[in-house]
Amino acid sequence: MTSPAVYPWYTFVNGSELEQGDILLNCPVFIPADDVLLQEDDPVAFEWEDRDVVVMTQSCDLEKGHEKVTEVLLCGLWQKSEIRTGHLATPKGLEDARRGHLPASHLLAPCELPGFQRDISVVDFRRVYSLPVEYLRRLAVAKGDRIRILPPYREHLAQAFARYFMRVGLPVAIPPLK
Repeated sequence: MTSPAVYPWYTFVNGSELEQGDILLNCPVFIPADDVLLQEDDPVAFEWEDRDVVVMTQSCDLEKGHEKVTEVLLCGLWQKSEIRTGHLATPKGLEDARRGHLPASHLLAPCELPGFQRDISVVDFRRVYSLPVEYLRRLAVAKGDRIRILPPYREHLAQAFARYFMRVGLPVAIPPLK
């Protein structure tokens, strides 16, 4: 009996090149206060938090010197151990996410790369951020080594993201079949 093929999930990258599937740990994301309502010429201060994020913008749109976007779309990324409440904190919840039954969540396998070991991670499609491309390039350089999700897992993540955002709610659903 032959063993199944091994397809690594992650690789190391560094430098200013960005691709879909790049994971940036402790990336500052900006969060306006709930009570902020901007009026013209009002001074505004934004809070920021460090979050683990994954790049969701397509790699072809981030090609250095030929960018088709000015902002990079990012989704929040949580390790299994960080999720302490709710359905995803349970084994059934994680299994539901693994099977694709929770459209807002996508599981990534543990990372075993030296210095970047991570437990199973959950990509949260409800936590979406954007940051300027050039800012994110400088941040990536400053952070040094980082991990990148490899094909076909990167494409699987992108497909799950697309399914989440293309959902259509029907005004009248087909009733359950007996």
